[in-house]
Amino acid sequence: MVDVLESGRGNVSQQLGLSTWCLSYDFFSTTLQILSLISNNSQSLSFSQLGSRDGLHFLGPIRGVLPIGPNGVPAFNTLGPSPLSDNETTAGIISYNYTLEQQGLTSEISCNYADESPIRFSAVPGVDAPWVLQYNGTCEGEVDVLTDVVTFVAPNANNTLGFWACQSPSAVGESSTYSIYLRGKGLPGSYQDSIGNITCTVSSILPATYPLTYQSLPRIFSTKGSIANSTQVYPRLIEYALIGLGGVIHEAQNFQANLVAESVITFGIKSFGLPPYQQDPKYLELYQSMIQGILEYEVRPFNSFYIRVFLR
Repeated sequence: MVDVLESGRGNVSQQLGLSTWCLSYDFFSTTLQILSLISNNSQSLSFSQLGSRDGLHFLGPIRGVLPIGPNGVPAFNTLGPSPLSDNETTAGIISYNYTLEQQGLTSEISCNYADESPIRFSAVPGVDAPWVLQYNGTCEGEVDVLTDVVTFVAPNANNTLGFWACQSPSAVGESSTYSIYLRGKGLPGSYQDSIGNITCTVSSILPATYPLTYQSLPRIFSTKGSIANSTQVYPRLIEYALIGLGGVIHEAQNFQANLVAESVITFGIKSFGLPPYQQDPKYLELYQSMIQGILEYEVRPFNSFYIRVFLR
């Protein structure tokens, strides 16, 4: 689960501008999403589950890109022969940089605190145990995205995080939007107070093209702003990502806390001096970037498919 959370955390530092289905969980991408909220961030993180020797090192958010080329994911090294293809040649090179235009993803997400939530916590029928509970949600006037999920069963912890997702009906000629619901549960001074009810709106997840640069001395990949975006929305892409997000949040829950929420809270305390168990607008930005990073990481297995079929 480490690489998924890392992906979300890695997006935060760049967006705030401060100084200083994949259910094969990979927290790395989450960390980059959060770290991107800090300007001049110099902390790189490593993907360890993509098949590259010693992992793939990234500075800044990955934007859903799967690096190709001689230093990227071996299975995606589709480049033709180059000077870097010869081991004897590369052994004599002190340093080198290269930039490739690759497909990734762009997304638009906004989060706000809410007075109400469609998520309901309850006892598990037929189970007489206070240490376990279940939660689900209702999408009144909307379409349920988690069509194959009736309830999530989770530990009844002092800090429990619930999740649900719905699709809003779209007007003629307009794309649908998606609602992500988070609800904190626990004793006073827990997620019940610090998270409460959060609603995030996902307006789009689109294939996009990014310049991806590799620097050989630090062995780091980095991306800049997109240079081209698809104009066509692929609803199933968003839905798969939301289903995966629900699985991540569910699997991140233990008897003490939820790892997704703790990543946000810990980063808020250490980097922004936020109170640990109080609501703050800055936490909304952190949750927004965390979710964005997780979604972008989860749909990366579909990147090559979409670029071959839809973006020719």
